[in-house]
Amino acid sequence: MQTTNDRATAFVKYLSDHSEDRGMMADLRRGFSESQAHRAWPYLASWCDLTHSRERAVFQTVAAAFAHHPVVAGEGDLGSVLRRIAMGDKRGQEGLATFDGHFRRLLVCDSVEELCDHLRGPLRAAAAKGIPVNYEQMFNDLWYWGEKVRLRWAASYWGEAREGGEA
Repeated sequence: MQTTNDRATAFVKYLSDHSEDRGMMADLRRGFSESQAHRAWPYLASWCDLTHSRERAVFQTVAAAFAHHPVVAGEGDLGSVLRRIAMGDKRGQEGLATFDGHFRRLLVCDSVEELCDHLRGPLRAAAAKGIPVNYEQMFNDLWYWGEKVRLRWAASYWGEAREGGEA
């Protein structure tokens, strides 16, 4: 039986193997649009149960994010990605304060479907700024969305200042 981590690894490999397929990537990008998401389903149907909204949301969000920005990070989680977005353009701690409300909005999402809806903007910002995303970790975090993931993201977002002695 395949573990969730194995499933995430295999799915990201599948996406990477097809990253040059412009038609497929265009259809997967449509996964961010509720009215166009059906364009991604042919590629996702063999990976997940499309009738299960939670499962579909995870695969669809990871696929759409990858299709927008196929630059894969080997470590980190979305908390660290969002920290880099907030601190980008030499804004430093001021950027964290400015972006704080957006980040907190993600942390209070009750369901993975709600979280995926709110991740579209930040994931597009990561693509625009060229910030790599650890898609395997993202998949696992979405799959197991809950208190432990929230706390890890919070530690990645706010805790790195402590490590560098900035706090």
